[in-house]
Amino acid sequence: MLNAGEIFERIDVTKYSLKKLVLVPLLILLLALAVLGYSQFSTGSPVKLSMDFTGGTVVKVRTAEEEHALKAIFADFPLKSVRDFSEPSGATGKMLIFGPMSKAEKERLNKTLYEHFGDAYEIPRDISGVVGKRYLEQAITAVLVAFLMMAIVVLFVFKTPVPSFAVVLSAFSDIVIATACMNIVGMELSLGTIAALLMLIGYSVDSDILLTTKILRGRGELNEKVRSAMKTGLTMTATTIAAVFAMFFVASVLPLASLFPPIPMLRDISAVLLFGLFADLMNTWMLNAGILRWYVAWKEQKSAERLVKKAKKPATFVTDARKKMTKRERKAAGTSTKTKSRKHNAGAGSGGARGGKKRK
Repeated sequence: MLNAGEIFERIDVTKYSLKKLVLVPLLILLLALAVLGYSQFSTGSPVKLSMDFTGGTVVKVRTAEEEHALKAIFADFPLKSVRDFSEPSGATGKMLIFGPMSKAEKERLNKTLYEHFGDAYEIPRDISGVVGKRYLEQAITAVLVAFLMMAIVVLFVFKTPVPSFAVVLSAFSDIVIATACMNIVGMELSLGTIAALLMLIGYSVDSDILLTTKILRGRGELNEKVRSAMKTGLTMTATTIAAVFAMFFVASVLPLASLFPPIPMLRDISAVLLFGLFADLMNTWMLNAGILRWYVAWKEQKSAERLVKKAKKPATFVTDARKKMTKRERKAAGTSTKTKSRKHNAGAGSGGARGGKKRK
């Protein structure tokens, strides 16, 4: 069995070329964007919207029938999903979630419910489509504002465009990949998953800022700084993944053993966070690390080129200093030089005359 040191040695990103490190995350990001684009083109939305945003009708039925049997009963209605529910009073059953319906369809739904279940159901609860649309607008605004504020803070902290862009790109990729995974597994965008995406912005930026700070402001050789940041960052992310997975296990896996009813909102939040955190491992230690390594190497190359240019032009300092002198200063310097020259010549002449007298 491999120990921690051997595992880290195998995943050490400093052993790989910069092109491979950056190319793989970018290809996955493009694939995720293609998934969302296909969904937008085919359904009119990049991800399936829940009743929180589209509106609809919720009915709780006290029955033990299976999901496929209920879908057969309500085949003529826009039944979107069937979930288990349990109440503190001990009542259990199925929660039927329907899409938007007309008034006539709702009356027909009440009749169908009474025919099949008698009084063993609650009065259908409606959510207005107008209210749902307003919820969606506010949710999208919250995500955009949070992302924009994060980008501004990152740019203010590092004050250089390339490292700041790398951090923002990694966070953007985390959110896009998590949303694409939601689309692939059939999860809906709800108030719970919106909260998970907002949390994901903070989680994803955390390790990126650690890496960027270590590389730009730390001491030592570049690859050593990357490895040091990677050890700390992987420990942080692994701890977060373990905690989120425990929440997912409690909310979705344990209810399968009939220990207690499932908790759909916690299940959705934890699933989205797991998608984003695993994507963050790739985007931070491949995409962001690759961009930062290229940026530091480029800066060192430019600095070396400037030093070589200065070494090839040793007289540049004198020339630049003379250019900075004013006309009066240059004239004064020239006059001073001429005066010294005359004195020197006069001294040489008088010396020669005195020597001539002595020879006589």
